[in-house]
Amino acid sequence: MSLQAKLDAFKADFKGGKAPYFAPPEIHPIMERATAELVASGQAVRALKAGDVAPEFTLNDPDGKPVSSVDLLKQGPLVISFYRGAWCPYCNLELTALEEALPLFKAEGASLIAISPQNAVNSRKSIRTNKLS
Repeated sequence: MSLQAKLDAFKADFKGGKAPYFAPPEIHPIMERATAELVASGQAVRALKAGDVAPEFTLNDPDGKPVSSVDLLKQGPLVISFYRGAWCPYCNLELTALEEALPLFKAEGASLIAISPQNAVNSRKSIRTNKLS
């Protein structure tokens, strides 16, 4: 099943109030309005695109070891995913899809990293829950 199909199925279940989220109907218009406001803000137009040069960074991995974009780029292209956290079902679906695509990235000589503002404990939870390498 494609990532889009998984996202569509999740959205239908979520809006249908199904387990495990049991989302009440009154929250859906609020969430839809927030999404529309984000789209209208134009933020996506200003985001970096494939092939753009991102600023250099060094961040800690879930085990507290520093990871440098400069070092990763010495190995080849770098695919970066930004996600909210272990609590986000949409992020978890994306992370799983990226893990499935990892052999394709590696075949092109690229590395894949995922960056989140969550703490290390929850990053390790994301790795376990989604069976990420």
